Amino acid sequence: MADDRAGGSERDIAVRRHVAASLSRPQGPLRTLPALVLLGPRGSGKTALTAHLRRWGRRVPLAGIDLEPVGDRGGTPIDVLIELAFQLGAHHDGVPQLGFPALGALLAAVGTAVDARDRDRAVREMAEALRAGRAREHSYEELQGIVDGVAQLAGLGLPGWSSVVMPLVQGGLRLRLGVRLRRRLGETSATGPGRGATADFLVGVNRLYHGYPAQRAEAERVLLDSFLADLRGAYATGRADRLRTTHCLALLDNADSAVGEAFLTLLLDSRERSGRPDPLLVVATARRRPEALVRAETGSGHRPDYRESWPQPGEFRPLAAGGLTGGQLRDLSRREVETQAGAMLDTLPAGSVLPRTDNAVQWLGWLVYELTRGHPAGTAAVLDTLRRMPAGLPWDERVRQCLAPLDGSVQPVPGLSAGSRLLELLLRDCSAQLARLMPRTAAAVTLGRAETCEALWEGQEPVLREFVSYSADELRTVPDPDEGLPALHRLTRFLLLRRLDGAHGGEEDPGTWAGAHRALRASAVARGDLRAVAYHDLALGDLPAAVDYLRDRFDETGADEWCADLARLQRAPCRWDGAPPEPARDRYERLVGVAEGDAARRAITRLLAAGWVTPLTRPDGAAQPYGDPLGDPYAELYPDIVEEFLTLRRPIGDEHDRHVLLRMAQRYERKPWW
Repeated sequence: MADDRAGGSERDIAVRRHVAASLSRPQGPLRTLPALVLLGPRGSGKTALTAHLRRWGRRVPLAGIDLEPVGDRGGTPIDVLIELAFQLGAHHDGVPQLGFPALGALLAAVGTAVDARDRDRAVREMAEALRAGRAREHSYEELQGIVDGVAQLAGLGLPGWSSVVMPLVQGGLRLRLGVRLRRRLGETSATGPGRGATADFLVGVNRLYHGYPAQRAEAERVLLDSFLADLRGAYATGRADRLRTTHCLALLDNADSAVGEAFLTLLLDSRERSGRPDPLLVVATARRRPEALVRAETGSGHRPDYRESWPQPGEFRPLAAGGLTGGQLRDLSRREVETQAGAMLDTLPAGSVLPRTDNAVQWLGWLVYELTRGHPAGTAAVLDTLRRMPAGLPWDERVRQCLAPLDGSVQPVPGLSAGSRLLELLLRDCSAQLARLMPRTAAAVTLGRAETCEALWEGQEPVLREFVSYSADELRTVPDPDEGLPALHRLTRFLLLRRLDGAHGGEEDPGTWAGAHRALRASAVARGDLRAVAYHDLALGDLPAAVDYLRDRFDETGADEWCADLARLQRAPCRWDGAPPEPARDRYERLVGVAEGDAARRAITRLLAAGWVTPLTRPDGAAQPYGDPLGDPYAELYPDIVEEFLTLRRPIGDEHDRHVLLRMAQRYERKPWW
């Protein structure tokens, strides 16, 4: 579910600006370039951003590799190394072409058949092979023979990509085997095979590569060292210093895959051993912290919060961790979502109906942002789904169908809901067992509340352990604005609640809407949390019980605390009852009916019901917990909320409390998208 809008947001521009600053190379000695790891969960735009950077940087020595499929087909770090060298060696106008003679010679060495039983004989055979390569340029057929020999060793990890290996082998054999090659090979691992004649050294690498796993690992280090030595050598001449105005760029997607972890560790180890800077700028992406990053954090004794790499929405400052820097790709801001919404509206066919509001772009940007909280894949999917809907379909119907589930609980226009595929993307890293149980956890405000509610997990202890790991994953969770504890991402919770709404079963079954909220309500009763009890009462449709709680609190506490209680209850999730939400006014009137009790209780009933249906405002700069803007997408109930706040303040004698309620009323005098 790639987002072709990559590169246009403030977020992506900030990352690109940071990469550009590191990629630029002033004349003079090379400087140390830490590898950058961009962290983000599924759908955060990592792959799309990598593809954008690859298009943007096509005029510099650049390589881009998706490491996950490399590992899926049995590849190793050497496969990654050879592919990097092959792509970096591409021709660029006005810049000397990169060559990898030392790496090529080593690849030819490990692919040359020698007698491993007799080292002296093996050295003679290797020397003869090298003399033949020095005396004449190999023909295609002879090179193909060497490459085929390498390919036959694929079981040992050497790649079978003949078209990739051949230019590197050819470049190595063409180089004069004198001081230059020996100097390059001399920069390889200090613990590698013995120094001396070049042929003897190459035989040693050959034997290591085909030896025991520990020997093979040493040979891989030698190959990586030779790759970096070739890169340093390409920047070492006076001509290169004048013409090479940029470093080399390596884009590694899915660096947390097994082969990605191994390659990143190999690269960092090589850099640490040599102690010399090289011109390779690595930008890697990962769904979780790679082992190399974890080790760097452990060594420093400090685990950075990579969300802090965004001091401002348009400013990216990755945090240092050893030889790495890391930053978490943030979700899109409301302004960025609004920009994408405006671009989508511009693509609608002529004659399409538009949202019935004063500013269609602001309205749509606000609503999509409230639904997705700026999740890049979610934002793209919602906007694309809305664009594909029939031109004459009113927008309140469009937005209510765009994320409706396709499991039978709600029947949207066929094919015009992104809900199911988005939820599949968000839960792709969960086991099938956890994915099946995740909807019930969405009934809780925080993941900790779901974990400690034993009734949700009876007989599911192994799955509970996986859920605890999910809760501790800072890339897949967000802090709850009120409590600061891990909670589901807004989009994930919305989609899970829709699935929970459609689940079949008895009212005591924790896998159903009623069963999950009843279990959580009982847990709240046991710990004496009356506000949480009222929260789940409202989610179960018991409006009078929730009103009773607020009416008692109205006499017991100040207006600030009471308004906080009201806001938390108004964000209780509500059922769709097997269909997209009914019109806001109809639902409000059905809920309120004939309000009972004294004047304050009647006003609280209307205020709670209206706020439960309509999206709530928030103070400037305040984080906003879960909410569903689809109950009242045009905020038609805002005048009712204003009236009830003013009604509640009239009999109050305390000046501060009267002022608090007045300010609350004023917040609803403007539409939420203004």
